[in-house]
Amino acid sequence: MITLDDLAAAVKARLDAEPKVAAALPGGTYFDRGPDQPAGAYAVFTLAREGETEWFSDGSYLQGYVLRVACYTSQGRGDPAAAQLALAAALNPQPVPWATLRAGVVMSGLPRGYDGKHAPDLREGKDVFAAAGQWALIVDGNRTP
Repeated sequence: MITLDDLAAAVKARLDAEPKVAAALPGGTYFDRGPDQPAGAYAVFTLAREGETEWFSDGSYLQGYVLRVACYTSQGRGDPAAAQLALAAALNPQPVPWATLRAGVVMSGLPRGYDGKHAPDLREGKDVFAAAGQWALIVDGNRTP
C-alpha cells in the first residue's frame, strides 16, 4: 500500500530536483506545513484523496489525489512569476517518470485549474501569497510492497 507520506516524499523529491524550484524558492518545499523561520520564498503542498479507490483482482489499485502547491514570499523579495513557472517546470512535464514509490508509482500528474485553497494562517502577516497550482495525480499501487 502507498501511504500519504510515500506520496508526499515523491512530490517533494520531484520539486526539489527541479533547478528552477531551488532558484525561485530558496526557503524550500514543505508538506502540509510551512517552516517556522523561512529562509526566503517557500512552498507548501498538500495532498488529498480524490474519488473512490479502484481495486483489481491481482491486488493492484488506482487512486486519484489532488496535489495543491502554494508559494509564499516576503514582500519585496522573491518573484511570484518565477515561482509559478518553477512549479510548472517541476510538475507539468509528461511523460517524465516520477520516482518509484514503495508499493507503486505515480502514473500521471496533470495540471488543473486552481481552486484558490491555501493556508492563510501560514502568512501571519509577514508573507504574501504569491503563486499556486493544482494537479490531479493518479497512483497505481499494490496491496503488497
